[in-house]
Formats: sequence, C-alpha cells, structure tokens
Amino acid sequence: MITLLIAVPLALAFATIPLRKLARLILPVVVLANLVILFALKPHVGKIIELGSWPAVYGITLFFDEVAFYFLSFVNMMFLVISLITRDERFSIPLLVMNAALNGLILTADFFNSFVFLEIIAITSYIISTDKDNALGSFKYLIFGGVASIFYLIGAVFMYVQGGTLNMAYSSYIIGMSNPELMKTALVLFAITLLVELKVLPFGLWVPDVYGNGSALTPVVLGSVVSTATVYLFSRLSLTFVDEHLPPVFYYTVLASIVLSQLGALYQKNLGRTLAFASMASMSTVVASLLTRQESVVSTALFYLFTDALAKFVLFTVYGNLGVANFRNAKTTGIAFTFSSLSLVGVPIFAGFWGKYYLLKALFEQENYVLAIVVLVSTLIELAYVTKWNIEQWFAKKETTKGEIENIDLPFVQKLFVLLSALILLVIGLFPQLLLDKTNLLAEKLFDFQLYRDIFFGKGGM
Repeated sequence: MITLLIAVPLALAFATIPLRKLARLILPVVVLANLVILFALKPHVGKIIELGSWPAVYGITLFFDEVAFYFLSFVNMMFLVISLITRDERFSIPLLVMNAALNGLILTADFFNSFVFLEIIAITSYIISTDKDNALGSFKYLIFGGVASIFYLIGAVFMYVQGGTLNMAYSSYIIGMSNPELMKTALVLFAITLLVELKVLPFGLWVPDVYGNGSALTPVVLGSVVSTATVYLFSRLSLTFVDEHLPPVFYYTVLASIVLSQLGALYQKNLGRTLAFASMASMSTVVASLLTRQESVVSTALFYLFTDALAKFVLFTVYGNLGVANFRNAKTTGIAFTFSSLSLVGVPIFAGFWGKYYLLKALFEQENYVLAIVVLVSTLIELAYVTKWNIEQWFAKKETTKGEIENIDLPFVQKLFVLLSALILLVIGLFPQLLLDKTNLLAEKLFDFQLYRDIFFGKGGM
C-alpha cells in the first residue's frame, strides 16, 4: 500500500497532461490521500516492501521505518499546503511528479532508484524555477545539477561493482567489511551531488538567482520540501551506512559556507536574494551539524531543520507574492512574516530559539567550540538583516499614481496558511519538547545501522 505514495501521483500526472485545470484540483486531493495512507500505516513502520516478489538484494525495495515516516509526514504536509496556495496551474503537473519523486527518494532502499528520483526532482525543479526573467538562473541550476548527478551515478556504480548489489543495506555491509576505503570514496561522490541541492557554497552558487528571480513558487518548494527530503538522504548515506567521517575539507567548507552566506545575505538590497542567502546559511548549519556524527548534535540539527523549513515557507511565500510590501495595510501577513523572521534569528518564545539553543548546548557538551562560535557569529549577522528587512516591510511606502499608499495583501488562503505556520512556530517555541522528542528518536534510528541491516537480512515485508 505504501507504493501508492509514488504510483498514484505519478500516474495522475501523466493522465492529466491534457487537463491542467483538473491537475490543479487533483494535486491537493492526492497529497491528502498520501497523508491518510501514511497515518494508516504508522503501526507498520520498520518493514521492507519487496516489489515484484524479488528478494531485496536483487530487486527494487522500499523501506518504511520511523525516520521515513516522520520525514514523509512533514514533506507531504508542507506539500499539501503548497498545493492549496498555488494559483499558477502551469506547475500542477510538475508538482504531482515531484511529489511522487520526493516520496520515492525517502522510501527507496537502493542506490540506483535514489539516483532516478533525484533526477526526477531535479527536472521538475528546473521547470518550476523557469521564468521569463530567470532564464540565466535556471540555466545555472541546470548546469550545477547536471554535473553533480554524474558524481552520484559514479558512486552508485562503485557500490554495485564492489558489492554486487544496489541495495543500500547489503552493499554498505559488504563493502564496509571488504573495502571501507571504497565506501568512503563513494560517500564523497554522493556528498558532492547532495551538497548542490543542500545549497552549500560553492555548490550552491545557483541559489540566489533562482530564488530571487524565479517564480513565486520556486523558493517555497525548493527551500522547504526538496531541501528536507535531500537532508533525509544525506543523513542516511552519511550516518546510517558509513561509520566514518567525510574528509575534513567538507566540514571546513561547510563552516565557511555558513559565514559567507550570512554575509551575502547582509549585503543584499533585494529581499528575495537576502532570503536565498539566508536559506543557504541555514542548510549549511544543518549539514555541518550532521557532519559531526554526534547523536545529540544530529537531533538538534533535525529540530533546527524542521523549524527553519517552516519559517522559510512563510518568508518565501510572502516575498514571492508581495515583494517589498507595506504591512501597515496587511497586518496579519506582516505579523506572520515578523514571527517567522524572529524564529529564524532565534528570539525566545519562538521555535527557532530552541533550535539554536539545543544546537549550541549539544555542541558545547561535545566540546565542538568551532561550530558553536560559527553559529553564534552567524546569528548576530542574521539579526542585523532580519531587523533591517522587518523595518523595510512595515514602513515601506508603495504609492499609487494618485500618491496614496498602495494596499496589497496575500489572498485569503495564502494568508491563512502563513499565519497558521507562524503560530505553529510560536506553539513549538512554547512547548519545544513536542518536537524534540521526535528528533531524538530520529537521530537514534539514523545511527542504528544494525537494526536497519537486520530488517533486511531478516527479510521482513509488508
């Protein structure tokens, strides 16, 4: 039944090619059905699904555990909201295809299909990022993504040639025992590919043009659901299957990316590009935390990831539809924007505060003072440009030809969801344990390769 999360969106995407308006109506129904299926199957987590009755070592296999469940739930909830606020019917079919691919990326248990789903996500992302004013940005994204995918494919070939199987659990176990150096080489190749989508400098140089000049939907989709699903795959590859650190150059590159991205955000004169650089800094912080390979730090990184994705959803939705607004005539939207930006910085009573507090606490406990200092410096820079843009948004004068202040605001549905998202950040800020318990569980499961392997070797099924 879990296969429906991939099959149904993909089938309906092709079936509705001649009927774009119908696709726009079907999209939220499909995503809602995904969520119903997910929660119905919650009691069955920790199972593998062998497609076509082929053994997992040879065939296509899906893996549905608690980590996959929570990532799928978050991605599909965000996707449901995106499908409800999207007004441009041009993107309904690409979004259906992307939804299938994101679900597949999280569920797949073999290297080749993860490559296929990454490619499908990339292609739909290129389509969504296309805009008449963004041809150059989309082309940059295409070049970066196209070259990066080659590295992932080479890594998958290495795993297959040495391990004799594309299944992640079997191949990682075999190669880890016989040739751990090759395993680390493959991980480097995988990391190069994923760091492009995770927006780490210099791999993320495409981001400012694509986020700042693309369609209103572009940063909302790429900055929330795509980034979250990519973090899942990166976490699995670097934490579950390999008991080794990536070469130090990756860690120091990511640390530099945090600071440089924040400085880039500070010096931007366009809100869209500012948020693009801020998104790069946030994802770099998550990646740096994952690279520590310390369970307590990884847990807080996931807390940071989910709250940051929610805040960025609000900020990018407001910017994508309004640009520089005048919140004095759009107070509800302005409150949502300000709440989310304050959460981004880490102001107390908002979710982002606990994300940074828990992260810093874990880093100091692990005596990782370098990353802790980088996060603190990053936060100070972030505070400067968030304050600047809040003042700009609340007091900007967008005048009509008659000299009156222009009264523009989000449509009702968009306004409703950005406000609800901002309030969720406030609720998590007041009751952080609600999310922290889940991220602690996720971190524990991500490090438990023995459990992951035993499920496959025991040939569990659904």
